[in-house]
Amino acid sequence: MTTRAPSADQHNLVRLTAAEARMLELEDRRALHMHTGCVLLFDGAAPRLERLIEHVRSRLHLVPRYRQLVASVPFCAGLPVWIDDPHLQLSYHVRQASLPGAGDEAELAQLTAGLLSQRLDRGKPLWELWLVTPVAGERFALIAKSHAALIDGQANLDLLSVLLDDAPAATAEPREAPVWDARPPPSGAALLSAALVEETRNPRAMMRTLRTLTTRAREQLDWPKPAAPRAGTSRLNRAVGLQRRYAHVEVGLGRLRKERERLGGTVNDAVLTAVAGAVGSYLRALGEDTDGLMLRALVPLADADSPRLLASHVALPVGIDDPRRRHAEISRALDGLQSAGHARPARDLVDAGGFAPPTILGQAVGLQTGERAFNLVVTNVPGPNGPRRLLGCELRALWPAMPLARNQTLSVALVSYAGRLHFGLLADGDALGDPGRLADLLEQSTAELRKGGRSKRAGRMPDDGKPG
Repeated sequence: MTTRAPSADQHNLVRLTAAEARMLELEDRRALHMHTGCVLLFDGAAPRLERLIEHVRSRLHLVPRYRQLVASVPFCAGLPVWIDDPHLQLSYHVRQASLPGAGDEAELAQLTAGLLSQRLDRGKPLWELWLVTPVAGERFALIAKSHAALIDGQANLDLLSVLLDDAPAATAEPREAPVWDARPPPSGAALLSAALVEETRNPRAMMRTLRTLTTRAREQLDWPKPAAPRAGTSRLNRAVGLQRRYAHVEVGLGRLRKERERLGGTVNDAVLTAVAGAVGSYLRALGEDTDGLMLRALVPLADADSPRLLASHVALPVGIDDPRRRHAEISRALDGLQSAGHARPARDLVDAGGFAPPTILGQAVGLQTGERAFNLVVTNVPGPNGPRRLLGCELRALWPAMPLARNQTLSVALVSYAGRLHFGLLADGDALGDPGRLADLLEQSTAELRKGGRSKRAGRMPDDGKPG
């Protein structure tokens, strides 16, 4: 006997927001990767892959979006919807990888770059979790990928937030997984019917569909696009390919707090000053003239009136060699943003003891895809207040990764955890060169800020962007 597919109404379907749908469009039209990443380093022996899978299974009901996939409405008659994956296989999403050679952090960064260069399979729930072994020093790592559209920023939850806890090793065994039965997917006819009914009741939905169709027609027919404001151009603003390079670096948070006391301003001021110094040195090493160059950075800050992020733009004076002068200019710019009463630190979005880096990164990607007039994104994400563990193994470091937007060849993301700032630098594999060199310069720039002296000009790099 043939079972009739249930209607869309029977599923209580949840539609993607316009911002989430835009991320999927960017992947389809511009071949951009819209997933965030996080590299987590743990002490101790790695758990068996089967044990990790069972741990994920026991917590997955807390983030039900991770059991769903995206279903498109026929003829683009409405925004896509989330539906249960009737064939969910955790063995596909939770996998294992081995590091060659010494298994050091450089090899871990290289593996991360390779994984971040691969688009998530749209026919499955949009996430992956890789168990990486062995890492030198009796450690192991997790590399987490989640599509920015998947992360429910309002609930402030993602997979990592429910996998990690502060329980001692004795209580860290996987729990029994609740029974879950996937709802059968609705037919295409049911999705189309529900979308048309919704649009007749909601004029805004109808206008949204018309805008989507117009955008697609413009792309296919190559109609002129509306003019957008432009930021100053540099090597940071070129066409983006599919390959990524990744590097990470750590900076002591206590030292930057001392600089905040000495120079005034906030830790965020010091962070942006160090980033501006490193980027300036890197561009000069690549042969670019940075005299008088101001790069516009997208710096997501919390909205003072709601639990969301705002797209704030800060001019980074990368051509200024003196760290004190850079700091003064950046501090004035951030003072202007916060004194206007519209922005506050992103830490205010996190409940005490919470773990929210992936959710805040996901919100930041939504801002990133909706903006054009910036040169790079710098996202400062608060980490957990206390230590976190996975199956009894303590988390020692976590490095984030923000995706690249259109014509943006570099993203800088950082997470505070365990008294340190963990920077993740993601770069286009062809346009920008080696972000490992930029990571070294970031360490130098931070040290120069502490000393309060003038920075040293970096040596020139060859034309291929690799350090000489």
